[in-house]
Amino acid sequence: MDHLNLIAQAIDRGNYAQADQLLNVFLLENPQDPWGFFYLARLDELAHRLRQAEDHYRQVLKTTTNKKLINLARQGIQRVQTQAKNEWNEALATATQDPSQTQIGCLILEPLDNATKTTVAPEFARLMHLDAYTARLHLPSRIWRLYRTGAIGELNVYQAQLKRIGIPAFCVTVNAIEGVKVLQVETLRPESKGAIVTGRNDSDQLGNLRFNWSEVGYWVEGLLPIFEQVVDQGAWNKMIRKEKIQDYAHIVDLHLPQRRCLLRLCDRTYQFYPSGIPSRQQKQDRPQTTSRQNWNQFLATLTQSLPHLEKRSSFNLFGEAALDQDLFLARITPHLDLFRSEKNAWDSAFHLYSVLHFIAGAQ
Repeated sequence: MDHLNLIAQAIDRGNYAQADQLLNVFLLENPQDPWGFFYLARLDELAHRLRQAEDHYRQVLKTTTNKKLINLARQGIQRVQTQAKNEWNEALATATQDPSQTQIGCLILEPLDNATKTTVAPEFARLMHLDAYTARLHLPSRIWRLYRTGAIGELNVYQAQLKRIGIPAFCVTVNAIEGVKVLQVETLRPESKGAIVTGRNDSDQLGNLRFNWSEVGYWVEGLLPIFEQVVDQGAWNKMIRKEKIQDYAHIVDLHLPQRRCLLRLCDRTYQFYPSGIPSRQQKQDRPQTTSRQNWNQFLATLTQSLPHLEKRSSFNLFGEAALDQDLFLARITPHLDLFRSEKNAWDSAFHLYSVLHFIAGAQ
């Protein structure tokens, strides 16, 4: 009786250890034999190593013209794909049985170097049902990427699978994002070890907050486009109205993780006063926008007080990709007053970007 029959009989008897031993001997003597790949795939399938089994079945298809063996390999691929799909659907269904796991959230992919992207792209393609080229494009190289939204239970399942194949990622719920308090700062008065800020909370109440420079955990900044309606010349010299970017608002967030709060400064709303705190007359006379020179000087002074902070300033790259998830961004309160005529997704995208750093830094 030849070696392959002995392997097949051992598998039929359920003696997988003996089959594995016989197969190892066979592969040493016949390393390129397609029947060896087939039985290797069969043992992987029986041991529930589904990804390895599919790879070995595909190796059979690449190395044989035997019609019987081709049919057996195709049947094997169908079995493992069906089993993997059923298990995945069951895992997703189980993940949302708890009502708390039905909260809406987002899945964030963290950046990878090019060598790692090349290594993990095939598994990522398999997980997300993409071709290998597209999968590699979806993996970020420099910045976080808002990749998927939905029930947090399902996203946690994806995150666990991504971690298994070597792709760093994390999930955050909308409730967690909304749970971070924001103080929109109007004035900041430096002190020896910190500063006093005057600003408005989520209820539009004006108040003061004193903090130490050592409390600041992150500096997050970004440029938000300011749109205005303009008249332009369209086809057939017809005048049309459309929105164009006319300027940018510069936003700086200082994170106070111990207070579960962030201080939001904006060049459009920050007010400059000699005393740091405006009088009633100064409030009446205050300009609608700050000058660029004053703002830059203010940021330079602030930077000197916070030399230990690394500035997180990749928002605009993050925001451009995040705008594709407009329905998710619509759930996020922007906590910005840029006097827009209607809500703009860029504002919510910046708040998301900043709070993601806040939450990730606290983990």
